[in-house]
Amino acid sequence: MKRSKILRRFIGNLANLARRRPAILLTNILLTKNCTQRCLQCSIPLETGTDSMMTLKNFKKLIDKLDSYGTQAITLSGGDPMLHPHLLDCIEYSRSKHFGNIHLLTTLYGPDKLVERTIDTVLETGVSISISFDGFGEIADKLRGGKDVAAIVMKNLESLHRRNIKLKKPVRTGANIVINNLNLHQVPKILDYLESLRWHTDVDIYRWASTNQQEMEPLKLLNSLELQEVIKRVKASPVVFTPDWLFDGFEDYLNGKSPKLCPYLLSPALGSKFFIDPDGAVKVCIGESVGNIFQNSPEEIFESELWQQKIIEFKGCKGCWNTCYTTSARPLHIGRIKDLKKVIRATKFKHKK
Repeated sequence: MKRSKILRRFIGNLANLARRRPAILLTNILLTKNCTQRCLQCSIPLETGTDSMMTLKNFKKLIDKLDSYGTQAITLSGGDPMLHPHLLDCIEYSRSKHFGNIHLLTTLYGPDKLVERTIDTVLETGVSISISFDGFGEIADKLRGGKDVAAIVMKNLESLHRRNIKLKKPVRTGANIVINNLNLHQVPKILDYLESLRWHTDVDIYRWASTNQQEMEPLKLLNSLELQEVIKRVKASPVVFTPDWLFDGFEDYLNGKSPKLCPYLLSPALGSKFFIDPDGAVKVCIGESVGNIFQNSPEEIFESELWQQKIIEFKGCKGCWNTCYTTSARPLHIGRIKDLKKVIRATKFKHKK
C-alpha cells in the first residue's frame, strides 16, 4: 500500500463515512469471466458469453470513475485476468492514477508463455499478486478442475519467487487457501510449503452463500477434532494474517449461534465490497446487480432505488461468516488486540531472501 496516496484520498472518504454511503475503498474488477480452471466452488466461468471480456475502453472509463470517487485499492481478477489481451495496458493505466494499491488475483495455471508473460508484467509494473493454493495431487486437480494443478502452479510460483527476491524492491506476493472438507488434511502441508517461501497467506473457510460460489456438499465442513487441530495450526502460522476472530467464531457459525455481522449494514462506508463484471454490472455478495458503472456514476448507483432494495435484502439475510466480506469491515475488531497485532505485522512482512 502507498500510504501517501491513501492519505490524500482520506478526506473524500470521510465524506462518504459521514453519509454512511459506500466509499468503494476496495473493489474487485473482473476483467474477464474466462478462466484456465473450473473450480468446484466457483460459478463465474459458467457465466461466460458475449460480455465475458471487459474492453480496454470500458476499463479506462471505469478506472476514471473509481479514481474520481476516491477508491483506495483495486483487485484485477476474473475468471483469470491472465487471459485478458490487454492486461499490461490495464495495469499501466491504473498505475497512472492515485490508487494506494493495485493487486492481481490469478491462478498462475496455464500455458508457459501465458504465465511467463504475466510474471513479466507483475515484476515490471510492481503490482502485488496472489494465487489460490488449495491442495496437492488429485485433491488439487479435483478442487481446481485441471490436470497436474499443484505441480504446474508450484513451478510457476517458484519461478516468480526466484526472480522476485532478486529485485531491489520485491513485489508483494501472497497465496489464498480455502479450507474445505476435501483438503482439510492437506492444509498443514500447504502451510509448510508457503512458510518455506515466506509468502503472505490468507485463509478462508468454504462458503456458498455468495452469488459467485456454488453450494457443493462434498466441500462442506463439519465441526471435528481434525478441524480444530487444523485451525490451531493456521492461527500459529507466521505467514497467515487472516484475523483470528474468523476461526474462533466458526464453531458457533456451524452450530447456528454466530451473530449476524453484515459489513454492508454495520459499516457501509468502510465495509462494503463490490464486484464489477466485464459488462459493468456492479454486484455485491448476494442477488442481482445494483447498477451499471459504465452507465452511471457511483453516486447515482448509491442513490438509486436498486441500492435501497439491496439494503432491504441485506437486512433480510440470515448472515454469513466469510472473510471475503467480514474481514474488511472488522480489521480492527474491538477487543481483539491479537488481530490488531496481525494487521501491524502484515504491514512489516518481508520476503525471504
